[in-house]
Amino acid sequence: MNVAVAAPAAAPVAAWLNDSEQPGSVLVFPKFIRGTYADPFVTGQTAQARTELEISVVCPKDATCGANQAVRLRAHWVCPGSSTNPICAETSFDLETTVGGTLYFNPEGVVVVAGVLTANAFPSNATTTIPLPPCDRGYLIVWAIDGNDTAIKFDGLIGDGILRDGTDGFPWISGRGYNAIPIQAGDGVVSTGDPTDLNGDGHLDFDGNEYQMVTGTILGTVRYEHLTTVPEGPVETDLTLLTLDVASNRPNALTSVGLNFFTTGEDLHDAGTSFYCWREQRLTDILASLTTQNMGRKGLVASTYAEQNGVPVTLLGIVETKEFYMLFPSVISRDYSYSLFNDSDPVATIFQP
Repeated sequence: MNVAVAAPAAAPVAAWLNDSEQPGSVLVFPKFIRGTYADPFVTGQTAQARTELEISVVCPKDATCGANQAVRLRAHWVCPGSSTNPICAETSFDLETTVGGTLYFNPEGVVVVAGVLTANAFPSNATTTIPLPPCDRGYLIVWAIDGNDTAIKFDGLIGDGILRDGTDGFPWISGRGYNAIPIQAGDGVVSTGDPTDLNGDGHLDFDGNEYQMVTGTILGTVRYEHLTTVPEGPVETDLTLLTLDVASNRPNALTSVGLNFFTTGEDLHDAGTSFYCWREQRLTDILASLTTQNMGRKGLVASTYAEQNGVPVTLLGIVETKEFYMLFPSVISRDYSYSLFNDSDPVATIFQP
């Protein structure tokens, strides 16, 4: 990757925390789901992917980029482990795009058929092969690399994910999105295109030096679940949580999370959950009382800790809500998703590819 860098200005004050609204050298997509469906009414496709992931590239601030300048990316599908198998399986692959370009792809794979690059599902404009994830659900992490496969500073990546998973018989009526979480290169990496692996360990160190740190706290508003058809249709809310403290394809420690849920009247219901690398849960699976009948329509969720063996770890996630018809309680009427907030308290993290 050839990048001309403008003359450096005065060194800025150290910014140890990632900025979730600025392009990064790393992107985290909190959720993907496998699967396809026939979509005769919208795209006309016989195999529409349930997940569409998008990455666009801008020229990093204070860098000069050439026309159609190539950008290379390394990506990992990350899968959850379990109490019986704490290994968080992953599959890696490379992606290619350009500055000013947009790449869109899905977890259904891109293969070579008779010498022609062929996507297994719509939509995809990927120009490289993409393997299937080793699980049905998990998260994706992507980072910039150079021509030697070395992780580099290139704070020009933005992205989002689109999830389409309607009900049986009506798979095309659901669609919601979320923004990928960007993480910028750390203060120890001076110029665009410089290697980020400063200690040479082959890991992504989110320590403020190689890459900026992220937090170990999530904050957000949730729609509490409604389990009956009176006086409105059923409502389901999922909380998806993940950590970047992951050793890919190796045993991982259990991540334990404390959660405080508040009613509309500020009454506290404390709960907790745990997972290996990634987990999606209905609110009522976390705590059965998290319903509109007990909590009111909406309220605050705030994590109190996220730990592995008593040591603080990172915590990221999204909220997803599905609202169903009153008269057809098994059919989704509408759905939505959104990112969570944090407390700006950074936690040092190591992601081991």
